[in-house]
Amino acid sequence: MALAPLTVPVHGSTLSAEVKIALEAAVAGANVIRDWVGKPLAMEEKGVGDLVSEVDKRAEASVLRVLESSPIRASVLSEESEPSVVEGSSRCWIVDPLDGTSAFLFRVGDPFPSVLVALEQDDHPLVGVVLFPLTGECFYSHRGMGAYKDGVRLYPPMPRRLQDVWIDMNQYGNARYETGMFAYLRNKLRTREGAKLVTSLPPHSGVAMRLLDGTTGLSAIVHDNNADNVKQAPWDIAAPRAILTEAGGCFVSLRTGRDIQTRDCEPMVVTGDRALAQEIIDLVQ
Repeated sequence: MALAPLTVPVHGSTLSAEVKIALEAAVAGANVIRDWVGKPLAMEEKGVGDLVSEVDKRAEASVLRVLESSPIRASVLSEESEPSVVEGSSRCWIVDPLDGTSAFLFRVGDPFPSVLVALEQDDHPLVGVVLFPLTGECFYSHRGMGAYKDGVRLYPPMPRRLQDVWIDMNQYGNARYETGMFAYLRNKLRTREGAKLVTSLPPHSGVAMRLLDGTTGLSAIVHDNNADNVKQAPWDIAAPRAILTEAGGCFVSLRTGRDIQTRDCEPMVVTGDRALAQEIIDLVQ
């Protein structure tokens, strides 16, 4: 039986015109995904552990219809389509219509897939939306106006020491692309100098939001990334980065400790606590 359609959150629709459009687009994509729950789906393999399905493409079409019909003049960068460039505009929509496709196709769990929509201006985050289509949870932000989950303001978690926390290692499905830095850190974290708990969750999306909403005890995620086969592309980074950084968290380079930009391609640490990020970075330096 198909799930009931989602509607645009009332609070988010009043935060700003840009957030309202991003939410409308994300809801349109999410409702396509909800319609396909439990139905047989043909899937294609873009790479080892990197899947795409018919529902990705249908959800993307719904998202893009909303964005392209909106009054905002902006280029569009979306995972399953060629970029659409609007000359003279400093704004760009960045979209992943179904992040966590593998989790959706293999029914790993309702909290894992999400729809990601972000708006950047001059390559800086302006708006972010992370909508979990199967649970209905909705995270959103506008620069300078705060980050929210279902209308409730989000803040970074209380600081904790590395030795007391849970860290997830988001690794490649194809081991050949794993970076030496990531492999070294994964082992180092599983020593007395490391973390209390180190895991590699199933293929997932929007996990950075769990650092903020308190539904898990997760404290940091380390994403591997290799320019030879990009794992964390702009559409994976833009929306979660906009929301997490607006709430006071950070996306930082594992190599340099500097803030990650949307189009950077290197291993990264994602956390609500910059001091914890530095403890992790210190293990590989």
